[in-house]
Amino acid sequence: MAGTRLAFALAGLGGFNAHGAGFLQAARDNEIEPDLVTATSGQIVVLAAYLKGAKDLKKGLIDKALEDNPFAQLQIALLGYPGVFEPAIAEAVARILTPPYLGMGIDFFTDRFLPAQLYKPTRTAETIKELADSFNKSHIGVLFNAYNPTTGEGILFGNDAARERMKTETSISILSDQKSRDPRIAKPSGREQAILAITPRAIESALWLSLYGFADIPNRQMDGAYHRSCIVSELHNFDRVIVCRPLANGWSGDTWPKSYFDVQDWNTEMWFSVGYKAEVDAMKRINSLVDSGAINDPSYRLVDIHEVEPTTPAGYFNYFIERGSVFEDARNKADALFRWLKSGKIGPKP
Repeated sequence: MAGTRLAFALAGLGGFNAHGAGFLQAARDNEIEPDLVTATSGQIVVLAAYLKGAKDLKKGLIDKALEDNPFAQLQIALLGYPGVFEPAIAEAVARILTPPYLGMGIDFFTDRFLPAQLYKPTRTAETIKELADSFNKSHIGVLFNAYNPTTGEGILFGNDAARERMKTETSISILSDQKSRDPRIAKPSGREQAILAITPRAIESALWLSLYGFADIPNRQMDGAYHRSCIVSELHNFDRVIVCRPLANGWSGDTWPKSYFDVQDWNTEMWFSVGYKAEVDAMKRINSLVDSGAINDPSYRLVDIHEVEPTTPAGYFNYFIERGSVFEDARNKADALFRWLKSGKIGPKP
C-alpha cells in the first residue's frame, strides 16, 4: 500500500460509534495510517482518541455496566449519558413557570410540556478544547461537518493537514471562526465547499444533538450527521477510500419488521443509509467519468472504494449504548480487509 493516498471515512451514529472504533483499532493493529480521516457526530470523539495514540480504543468507549444492563436505555432516557448529556430539568421548570400562563392555545402546552429540548450537553469546555487541539496538532488530515438547519446547508471543518492533502487545482479556503459567520465571505470562489478552521465552537456545533433543542445552537450549526451521515464525495483526489459506513445496505434480518420498535429501527437504518448511498454514488459517478475519459482534470482520480459495514438490524434499544460486539465485528472485518490489501492479491475481497 506504499505510495497510495489513503483516506478513511467514519459515519457517526449513537450505538455504532464502536463500529468506527473497531475499524480504527484494526488499522492501528495492521500499522496502516491514513493520510486523512473524515468523521461525523460521535466518531469525532473516537477519532480524537485514535489521533492521541490510544492503544485500546474500546477502553473508555464501551461501558460494560451499561452494555450488560437490560434497563440501560431507560436509565439513559431518565438520567442522561454520563459525561455527554443530562436531562434539561432546570430549563424545563423555567419554561413552565414563565408567564403568560393562559390564553396561548395548544402551542402553550406543547412548547412547555412537550418541548424540543429534552437534554443538555455536559462535556466540559476543557474536554471540547482538548478535542480541537488534538485535531489541529495532528499530522493526519481531519475533516468533520456541521449543519445549519435554518439555511439547510452543511459546513466542513478541517485542520491544516486536511487542507494540504485535499488541495486541487481549485482553491480550497480556510476561514476563521469570525469570518465564517459573515455570509458574504463564507463560501470560496471555486467549486469546492469552504473548509473552516477547527475551533472549540466548531466541536460544540458538530456534537449538538437535536435532543438538545434548537434555541441555543452554537453558531446556528448542529450535528452534521443530520445532513450527511458520512463525508465521502470530497475525497475524489485520493487513490483509496475506506468507508466505515453507518449501517448495512438494507434490512438484512430473517423477517420483515413486525413490531412498532422494529419499524422505528428500520426508519433509522434507512435514514442513515440513504444519505450515505448518495455520497458513494457521487464518488462512483466521478469514477465512471474518469474511467471513460470524460473527466481528465488531475484533481479527480479513479478512486478505489472499500466498505466496512456493521451487522444489522441494529435493534431499536441498541442506539446510544456502545457494545463490545459491534467493536469486535468491525475490528475483524477491517482486519481481514487490511490484510487482503497489504497482500496485493487479486480476487474477491474478504
